[in-house]
Order: sequence, then structure tokens, then C-alpha cells
Amino acid sequence: MNVQEALYAICTTGKGRCWYCDARLPGGDEAIRAGWDVQRLDDHPVPSIILVCPTCLRLKTELGEVEFLRTLPHRLSGVPC
Repeated sequence: MNVQEALYAICTTGKGRCWYCDARLPGGDEAIRAGWDVQRLDDHPVPSIILVCPTCLRLKTELGEVEFLRTLPHRLSGVPC
């Protein structure tokens, strides 16, 4: 999958948001410069394409997927982890 092409296509809708934190997707060039990512979820009943903001992408890499998902509700609610 070409991430740049996918981001541009999604940016044209004006409705993209981060799958994890609901951050709003900026315009195409800005999204690419900022480091937004497009990922496939093949392990769901219906394969999906999701957007991941740079912050969530970095935290997911640093913490690992299990810890990232475990602490996500606390980060979103403003409660210290």
C-alpha cells in the first residue's frame, strides 16, 4: 500500500481521524510531513485501513502494542498512567 497516496485520498474527504486518539487528520501535505501513517488491519472480520497520528505511532513503538493499548484509556481521559 502506498501510504502517501492513501493519505491524500483520505485527506480529500476532510473526515480522517486517528484510530486510537481521535486526533483530526490535517491536509495531505501536512499529514505526510507530520508523520501520519496508514495501516491495514487484516486480523479483523472485515479488513480495514486505519489512520494513526504521529503521537500514537511513536508511543505504540516505544511501549509495544500491548502496553500501548492497555494505557490508552488512561491517556485519553487525562488520568495519569
